[in-house]
Amino acid sequence: MPLVLQPANEADAARAVEIEYLAYASNPLNPILFPGPFPPEAKNERAEGLIKQLHEDPTTRWMKVVDTETGEIAAFAKWNIIQEPREPARTRQFGPGCNVQACEEFFGGIHAKRNELMGGRRYCYGSKTPGTWCRRDADQMGPYIADELHLPAYLESSPAAHSLYQKFGFRDVDRLTLDPKWDYGSADASICFMLRDAK
Repeated sequence: MPLVLQPANEADAARAVEIEYLAYASNPLNPILFPGPFPPEAKNERAEGLIKQLHEDPTTRWMKVVDTETGEIAAFAKWNIIQEPREPARTRQFGPGCNVQACEEFFGGIHAKRNELMGGRRYCYGSKTPGTWCRRDADQMGPYIADELHLPAYLESSPAAHSLYQKFGFRDVDRLTLDPKWDYGSADASICFMLRDAK
């Protein structure tokens, strides 16, 4: 399966959402954060939201990994190239199918920590890096761009992807864990805040 890394555009948004759903389907926090059911239009609205971000935020870069034999997008990544210091914007909203209270607590905590760690800095932000087994090909574009611009690269990683990002030179700078009151059992309900120093 020959794979090639390419820039992505708004025509790829629907496939990006499908990859996102597949990538996070096995996350043990999904039943808590996103119990469903979701309305039929949920995926279309998610794709429209991604396109809106792409058009309205000039820092946004999309990359995709394409199987050249089938033309199918196998992985997708979204990076923000923040060359002018700014406060990280909070744009995510939670609709039908989401546990709004749990999502606000978890993702709100992530936002607050991101603001604390990176607010006012110049850096590359891997704000959306779902994919299949070959997501490493899409994810590596962010560190490459960061190196070209001599910027640090920052992202938030689930436990499942943590070792992958360590291979790219990212190190842990903090961690957040969902409150046990949400009864997630023995699942690892943490997010690692990871930084790769400027080269």
